[in-house]
Amino acid sequence: MENTQNNESWYSIAGIWFGCIASLPALLIGSTLISSMSLFEAIIVAVLGYSFVLVFLSLLSIKAVQFRFNAVELAQRSFGETGAKVIVGLIIGVASMVWFGVQTNIAGVSFSKVMEEAFNVHFSVEASSLLWGIIMVLTAVFGFKYVKWLNYIAVPCILILIIYSLIVTLEGVSFDQILQYVPQQKMSLIKGMGIVVGLIAVGGVISPDYNRFAKTPKTAVVGSVVGMLPAAVAFLTIGAILAIIKGTHDIVDIFAQIGYPIMAMSILILVTWTSNVMSAYSGGLGLNSTFHLSEKYRPHTTLAVGLIGTLLGVIGILDKFVQVAVVLSAMIPPIAGVIIADYYFGKTTENKTNMSFGWIGIISWLAGVSIVFLFESDVKNILGIVVSGFFYSILSLLFKKRTLSYKA
Repeated sequence: MENTQNNESWYSIAGIWFGCIASLPALLIGSTLISSMSLFEAIIVAVLGYSFVLVFLSLLSIKAVQFRFNAVELAQRSFGETGAKVIVGLIIGVASMVWFGVQTNIAGVSFSKVMEEAFNVHFSVEASSLLWGIIMVLTAVFGFKYVKWLNYIAVPCILILIIYSLIVTLEGVSFDQILQYVPQQKMSLIKGMGIVVGLIAVGGVISPDYNRFAKTPKTAVVGSVVGMLPAAVAFLTIGAILAIIKGTHDIVDIFAQIGYPIMAMSILILVTWTSNVMSAYSGGLGLNSTFHLSEKYRPHTTLAVGLIGTLLGVIGILDKFVQVAVVLSAMIPPIAGVIIADYYFGKTTENKTNMSFGWIGIISWLAGVSIVFLFESDVKNILGIVVSGFFYSILSLLFKKRTLSYKA
């Protein structure tokens, strides 16, 4: 069992979320949006998209601190005890494995590329992914305390390296050139906001896993906002600026072009490390719930998530990133809509349930997932959360919980 007290300060929570946001996908989304937006438009999209996620993240975190529940435990009241463990726990566990694999594969590609170009040493992507996957998962196995300390060490390093790389890249480039950049294509702000929400919504849903340790609900909210929003906007902006200057949207290639291979490798490894340990940790908690294991087995399930994720990285899960991201962005965010509707608009004040399957919650979640899969709307990721919450509220009014629940 983790020796973690429920008295974490706001800056401790902020450090965790900065470590989560300080990732290659955060840079990648900036370099992607800039292909169809001006820099100012991309920044506006970042502020709006991340603010939306912070709203539902904060609502979940308040209840997580109040009851000291992780994400799966928080979902039990609306999905049922077994329903939450099987549906929510398994989805979070599998999603974490896949995300761990993607990040590990990125680290492996980066490490191999730099070793080849800087030192003329051939180090296969498979071997590199395996090496860094093992290093990353061992950090997560030891629990929240070590995740926190990793971020204390890594966050300042990431900031220094990113700022320095930006300074090097901006040499000989006027800021007017960047501001006058005009994309060849155009994307609406709403569509861009939907992309941002889809990327980080998973982090919002698993936020109770970390924020439950905060001293107070206010501490959790302040720490999340301070740790996430400035970092998210900054990393998106940096990714966009680097893409404008270097003329490519491939983040690994962008850093390879900077000309300082050790610095580039350090950035790429650190940003994947800090966010990957969160994936393994949350995945371990999810599988713990799915298989009805006690807290003492959390290190074992975390190790399993990391090792399976590492194997996915070794076999090249990065090549399937887009397809995987589409599925995960459809299935996970609607969970938040159901939980929020239950705790804030439901009438019950109990924090426990005696039902195995809460069909109101499950049906509402499926409604939200269907919206994301079936509609081509630019804001389908946002609609998934809203629709699942709306369905839950309406069904709760139409039916008593015991009517649509089943006790095994």
